Amino acid sequence: MGRLVAVLGSTGSIGTQALEVIQKSPELELHSIVCGSSVKKLREQSDRYSPCFAACAHSGKEDDILVRAMEGADIVLNAIVGSAGLEASLLAQEMRIPLALANKESLVVGSDLLEKHLSSGLVIPVDSEHSTIFRCLQGEARTARRITLTASGGSLRDTPKNLIYNAPPEMVLAHPTWEMGGRITVDSASMVNKAFEVLEARALFPSIPVDVVIHRSSIVHSLIESADGAWKALLGLPDMKIPIAWALLYPELPTYAVATENPLDWGDISFQPMEKKRYPAFYSVLAAGDKGGTAPAVANAADEIAIEAFLQRKLPFGAIATVIDEVVYSTQTEPVEDFAHILHVDSTARKNARKAVNRICSQ
Repeated sequence: MGRLVAVLGSTGSIGTQALEVIQKSPELELHSIVCGSSVKKLREQSDRYSPCFAACAHSGKEDDILVRAMEGADIVLNAIVGSAGLEASLLAQEMRIPLALANKESLVVGSDLLEKHLSSGLVIPVDSEHSTIFRCLQGEARTARRITLTASGGSLRDTPKNLIYNAPPEMVLAHPTWEMGGRITVDSASMVNKAFEVLEARALFPSIPVDVVIHRSSIVHSLIESADGAWKALLGLPDMKIPIAWALLYPELPTYAVATENPLDWGDISFQPMEKKRYPAFYSVLAAGDKGGTAPAVANAADEIAIEAFLQRKLPFGAIATVIDEVVYSTQTEPVEDFAHILHVDSTARKNARKAVNRICSQ
């Protein structure tokens, strides 16, 4: 019998690809699948992959369903979106099950609560940048000097700076490389998503400084500078099945090629520095990360409300950073106590963010 995998968030992009990886891997076996609301797709997946347990996590029953899905699993792939993903990660920690993590809230908002699982080496990142760093650090006898995350630069990377503040949604949503959902595409344009990835990297690799460079072609999936000054990186065309397979099989390696390609197809490989004037929201979120405690949860909530207002054409794109700054610095930062505390902080921050949006829009 192979390693039994519980896939949480099975109907999303990561979950769907994970099922394909599991099906092709003789070392893996599907244990359970859970979705949020896509009942029809869940039934189709259940018929196709025959898990031991399949369920849709309805409001009020999430804990019971997640526990049932995880019981008996050797590893949990957490691809749930939002704060519910943090709750799933905390359950995995409580049940002492290795966690293949693709939920950003777990580390951006709740890393303090996951400290036991993190320090025990039971959190294996699925996000491509962090998976790359995780792999590059293997075999390093001494602590690396630096982690460098790469970023595409988003849809506004070539837009004249004087046009960025009032960039309309149709311009911001036209990502040059990826087709993604509304919030993540806007976060890519503002580089908030990359700031969140810096906070995740700090949680996963706490002793190593983290910086970011713009890398347009998305071939280099991040880099480390070794103790002796040499650099290591993982290169290739973007394919999430590679980090998914790595996480689910770790510390073993896949016995088949998850993806194959020719380096001649990669094109130009170059890097550019981050521009603070182009990406002010990136630095707003990093500042919240520096404050620690509940500040990242506040920044995450404020960003979501600001993006909602932007997509409704109520708030200028450039004011997203203003909303994050205002809400973070007007909210007292506290040590994170538990999951309920985070939910309370999140709710309060959203209310304050709506007030900030209304104030800006009325000017």
